[in-house]
Amino acid sequence: MRKTNHEVDSTLYKLMQVALEQTLKSCSSGVPWVTSKVERFDELQLETCIVVTISSFKFKIMCLLHLSMDAANRQFVAQALGSTVDKMQESEYRDYLLEMSNSFCGNLKRHLQSSCPPMGMSTPNLLARQCFDGSESAPFAHSANVRAQVAAGAPSLFAASAMVLLKEAGDLPLQHYQHISEINSETDNSGELELF
Repeated sequence: MRKTNHEVDSTLYKLMQVALEQTLKSCSSGVPWVTSKVERFDELQLETCIVVTISSFKFKIMCLLHLSMDAANRQFVAQALGSTVDKMQESEYRDYLLEMSNSFCGNLKRHLQSSCPPMGMSTPNLLARQCFDGSESAPFAHSANVRAQVAAGAPSLFAASAMVLLKEAGDLPLQHYQHISEINSETDNSGELELF
């Protein structure tokens, strides 16, 4: 059973990594994003989370896009919008971040569809990071965390987490993906959400 759990966790991490990279590249294709695995949720100290859930009749995945609404993040969003920080309205900034989380979750859902039953997605909610303190003690069957940096060694601009609740053990039947590059090539142009 532990081997199966390890394979699901490993595959979930790879899918999270690809989904986050695809989302960030659609926002800013010229940035050489570096993504890496984060072992524990409490290592992610970005102050804000946007929450979207993916649900089926057998499982629920709570997806979090972590960020800090600081000067670096505002600059990133302003550039993605083709604007400047001083011209960007607060509503434009928040809407862009919420749409980013939709895009990330949509990318992850699309990858899951090859091996999972039909799923639905919630609308995004913006919450403070402190709302999730102690979440590792919840009965999650699987979890994965990944961070994204604009360069190796740079501060994390974004991170993502997925935490899975199952009705029964084995209810998340993820296929083991041997070659993650195949996922990248198949999905680079497949129905990405356009960020405004």
